[in-house]
Amino acid sequence: MKSASDASPAAPARFGLDTNCLVALVAEWHPRHRATVAGYERRLAAGQRAVIAGHALLECFSVLTRLPGPVRVAPQTAQRTLALSFGDRAEICGLEPEDFWTIMAELARTGRGGGLVYDAAIALASFRGGARLLLTWDVRDLLAVAPAGLEVVEP
Repeated sequence: MKSASDASPAAPARFGLDTNCLVALVAEWHPRHRATVAGYERRLAAGQRAVIAGHALLECFSVLTRLPGPVRVAPQTAQRTLALSFGDRAEICGLEPEDFWTIMAELARTGRGGGLVYDAAIALASFRGGARLLLTWDVRDLLAVAPAGLEVVEP
């Protein structure tokens, strides 16, 4: 996995996508679908490169395959949709083993827990993947756990 410091000055800017943006991008029924697609496509058109934390990709698959009734997607359809949507358009990034301990230590130090652990993992993986911007519809929570240097904004 490349670190942010591995990126050359000529490398395209990178942006991360939180799970809620991934779901909104692929689910046409989602109330924020159009706004998310517009923000995503605008960045791609500007030559930016999307990076997706592996945790966010798996969480998106989980969400799509466990939604209630009519909007639930079969696992095969979810996998195919995600591969077609992001396979060639995004770089998947992850964490190093020591990062898990770092995340837990920081959350414990600040008295935070629960679902923020996943937000912290997505934010750190995106940052380590070279993103300096993370798109999310949950700015407040992501800001609480984002590493210094990672801007968190709505699409």
